Amino acid sequence: MSFIDEYIEKRSAASNEFAVEVAQESERLDIAVALVELRHQLGMSQKQLAVVSGKSQSTIARIESGALNPSVGLLAEIAASVDRKLEVSFACGPEHANKARAARRKKIFERLDDLLGSTPSQTTPALPMNSIS
Repeated sequence: MSFIDEYIEKRSAASNEFAVEVAQESERLDIAVALVELRHQLGMSQKQLAVVSGKSQSTIARIESGALNPSVGLLAEIAASVDRKLEVSFACGPEHANKARAARRKKIFERLDDLLGSTPSQTTPALPMNSIS
């Protein structure tokens, strides 16, 4: 873990307000990176994307710099203007994702045991869930 990651973790633990701001900034950065990547895939400049999307170049620049927190509608309009579809997903934080992954693995192994007709006493000792990747 880098120094800045450690700093963010400590400050976030100490201040909910700081944690919320970091999360919001992270979201803006993800959007900024996604828009820059899209524009580069299309081989367009900010000005060209602005013309095609009917938005100002400054709007594109502000989204890409993270200075503007764009609405879903604005992003959908930009995507549609270049024949793309905006996709939104709800991702889990690392702690929840690890718990969910362990629960899924447990269900998979239980289902395999049911399909194979074995009981835990008939199988080899189980590995700890966190050792399976």
